[in-house]
Amino acid sequence: MMKNFVLALALFTIVPAAMAKPLAADAFPIPVPHYLAQIIGDASAKYGVDPNLIAAMAFRESRFDANAVSSRGAQGIMQLMPRTARALGVQDSFDARQNVFAGTKYIASLLDRFHGDVDRSLAAYNAGPELVAKVGPNATTEAVAYVAAIKQFYRDALAAL
Repeated sequence: MMKNFVLALALFTIVPAAMAKPLAADAFPIPVPHYLAQIIGDASAKYGVDPNLIAAMAFRESRFDANAVSSRGAQGIMQLMPRTARALGVQDSFDARQNVFAGTKYIASLLDRFHGDVDRSLAAYNAGPELVAKVGPNATTEAVAYVAAIKQFYRDALAAL
């Protein structure tokens, strides 16, 4: 009986990973670095977010630069604001694994909050979930451009598969 349970658990663990979409690492304007492709794949598997969407966000946010800092103070590959990073349990925003996992966890939570609406979720990642909940995905001009850019990178990646 216990052996069957362990086998069933092993199959459950393997099946979702086998069904996951591959990452089109060479489809972005700059290829996803190999080390980062592995991190994105791991975060994708953990949080159920398409790795191509994560990579599209990472490219738009930082051009895959783990040391990026924006003029507003956002940090790392997924450009997490320090307060958001702390809320997500990040100890070092410049650690690629912590940053990508936290950014992926955050976009997954936004996708859940906005019932899978990618436009609203991406806009919320950029402009803040409360503002987007009040006024929609066109909350700011910056959010509109952000969503459009990521969706184009994402479409290009999916087309390359």
